[in-house]
Amino acid sequence: MGKIKILQVGTGNFGKSWIEIIKKSPEWELAGIVDINRETLQSVAHEYNIPEEKCFTSIEEAIKKTDPSALMNATPPQFHKNVSLLAFDAGLNVIVEKPLSNNIRDAQDMVSYAEKKGKKLMVSQNYRYRNQPRTIRNVIENGIIGRIGYATINFQKGPHFGGFREEMEYPLLIDMAIHHFDLMRYITGENPVSLYAKSWNPYWSWFKRDASVNLSIEFNNNIQVSYSGSWVSTGRETSWDGDWEIYGEKGSIVWKNGRIYFISNGKTEEIEPIKMEREDRYLSLYEFYCALKENREPETSGKDNLYSLSMVFTSIESAKNGIPVSIRLF
Repeated sequence: MGKIKILQVGTGNFGKSWIEIIKKSPEWELAGIVDINRETLQSVAHEYNIPEEKCFTSIEEAIKKTDPSALMNATPPQFHKNVSLLAFDAGLNVIVEKPLSNNIRDAQDMVSYAEKKGKKLMVSQNYRYRNQPRTIRNVIENGIIGRIGYATINFQKGPHFGGFREEMEYPLLIDMAIHHFDLMRYITGENPVSLYAKSWNPYWSWFKRDASVNLSIEFNNNIQVSYSGSWVSTGRETSWDGDWEIYGEKGSIVWKNGRIYFISNGKTEEIEPIKMEREDRYLSLYEFYCALKENREPETSGKDNLYSLSMVFTSIESAKNGIPVSIRLF
């Protein structure tokens, strides 16, 4: 299989960085770019030297004139469903920027429609495609700490984004926690069963609504995870991955400040992260290519990602009602 032609829809803010990733990935050919904002489209086309005949404000016209096999959906989450379904109808496979959707029903519809049309749907859950979580997953699979019993995760940042994030009802849960939820699933190798969330907004917060949360999460195999997160830390900040401690009967793994340690019987050993030719979104895009080439489901398929996304909306439900909530996908 040679290069696959991919059409990118959505070129604003974070979306436009995908253009560079696609152009630098030898497996892909950028068929064209689409954005409803003509001014944004022209600006991005100039910045990345994309000819006018590959720039469109209409997805239908772009598909007709460029004949792609795949589509990168980098539109805002509320538009993910409509763009993806249009692509499936045109016979395209889709990779979508996280989150899969801004609500669970639309996400389920996307998954079901992709299956109906026999097309691949993948979510670029980029944090798990980095070398450190993949190193930790390897260590756990090799039985170094034995079977996981519980884990604690602390995430503390104090970003001043401005704009829409500071107006959200649950900014941390909606905009950030999906990364950590997906990492929990990837590292433990298990899916969530239930969770209990408590959210609040510290009195000094520059966010309008709840920017802090504590969660108690139960996963399959009786793994318990405690998660504490905040976007209004005024003291020590963690990395964007957060600080992790994972406990088994043979010892624990500590992942903190970009370094990984194995601790057992009072001894600490640093673990060197595995070497990877590609990481992050470069690797997630390569995984999409391999899934198409091998005709298999991607690692972070839309169907698999429903578990990570459901954790977001179940957390919000629990925080609103003040009770533990079971994870429900369908």
